[in-house]
Amino acid sequence: MRFLTKKIDELEADTFICFVWEDDESKTKLFQHLNELSNGELMRQVYEYNATKRTFCEIFKYAINKEKMLIIAGLGKKKDLTRQKYSQCVAIAARAAKNLSKNGILAMELTENLSDCKCLSDAFNMSDSAQIAICAARIGLYEFNKYLNDNKPKIETIEITEDNITDEIEKNAQIGVYTSFAMKFAKDLINEQAQIVTPQYVANIAKDIAQEHKLEAKILNKSEIQSLNMNAFLAVGQGSINEPKFVHLTYKPKDQTKRKIALIGKGITFDAGGLDIKPALSMLTMKSDMSGAASVLGIIQAIAKLKPQIEVHAICALCENMPSGSSYKQGDVLTAMNGKTIEIDNTDAEGRLTLADALCYCDKLEVDEVIDLATLTGAVIVALGHNITAVLGNNQNQIDNFIQIAKKSCENVWQMPILDELKDNLKSDIADMKNTGGRNAGTSTAGWFLSNFTKSENWMHLDIAGTAYIDKSNKETLSGPTGVMIRSLINYIMAQ
Repeated sequence: MRFLTKKIDELEADTFICFVWEDDESKTKLFQHLNELSNGELMRQVYEYNATKRTFCEIFKYAINKEKMLIIAGLGKKKDLTRQKYSQCVAIAARAAKNLSKNGILAMELTENLSDCKCLSDAFNMSDSAQIAICAARIGLYEFNKYLNDNKPKIETIEITEDNITDEIEKNAQIGVYTSFAMKFAKDLINEQAQIVTPQYVANIAKDIAQEHKLEAKILNKSEIQSLNMNAFLAVGQGSINEPKFVHLTYKPKDQTKRKIALIGKGITFDAGGLDIKPALSMLTMKSDMSGAASVLGIIQAIAKLKPQIEVHAICALCENMPSGSSYKQGDVLTAMNGKTIEIDNTDAEGRLTLADALCYCDKLEVDEVIDLATLTGAVIVALGHNITAVLGNNQNQIDNFIQIAKKSCENVWQMPILDELKDNLKSDIADMKNTGGRNAGTSTAGWFLSNFTKSENWMHLDIAGTAYIDKSNKETLSGPTGVMIRSLINYIMAQ
């Protein structure tokens, strides 16, 4: 998909999106242009159907002529609009336009007069609007149709119309473009069947990414992983016929490096639960247990295009958690890369074992920050549902900064605690700790477990178990993979 910024008289689209404020009679420049093309008929129809009084996310469709279609989307009252609501409205409007275009080009105006709209008491401007709109449009248009006999026309180009395209708008538009690509990449990889997406398959993709974007790459096989004493990670994958892979891609800026950040993505390409096998319904979406890995591989591609002065490491410990005669077992004691021992209480608490060794690996990189992204605990769904990501860590300034950026990125996060008392939940008589601690405070207990395997004083853990893959559509995203936290992490890196 291409994104172009164009003036109104240069547009080639046959389908358009205009946004209107509730009870606001003013018309945008694009609307006025389209009204002229319809010889005033558009204005008459709008008044007849009361389209200018559309409430938040209400949609009005209008045929301008035989070749051109218009979507009018209601933004609601100006005082109530937030970044997230704007994103939702754009996504819904784009979804409504999905099957209308014949030439595959959709034109969309940036929303004007945003100075009165508040989010965290911070007005957002036209450049913010550009980034939000581009991401949201691609979210709304996203579909995974590889296995469908679907010959419907697809929108391949989005024209963003704004008469005064400043350098700031262009910069934020570029962030939106590459962020939206990263989200599509991650969602496509998560949607693909686990029979195809094996550790080797993802490792091959990582190698291709490194070649395309001129990144440094280390793709470790089983024997190389063994040489690093990543025994916790290796144990999880030993029940599968598909051998584990460890991926480390590095983006380095050409100019002076301001900061170094490591991103770790949980990479269980299929999670059957091991010998503690999951029920069939719980296993149904477990191809998505590598959402963290898919996301960081998408993010580093965006970073390679945006070229910040930040060194970024993308780390993925890839394996399958399968039941077989060679599976790791309850009661096993594993020794992680840093020498700490773990008694296995439940083989379905496997993600934290792979992350433990990945965190230890990052200690060798001498980075300024470590952030892991993982579909880690069912407990987070009980606590926060499917629209809020949990954030935990050991540096409050880092967490506070990320929370602010996440909200500006139209994503919901909520901090959960890591308390020393939680170590009692994981007490073992034969090892330094167990890998599970019961149902109570499951997300925070998992966070405490992970904290034992990093020396970083700027470590943050994002539990996306409830938000990475949703069964029911929300206002912005259809059911399936969401690409959650990609927007927030890219904006976080770009703001350093």
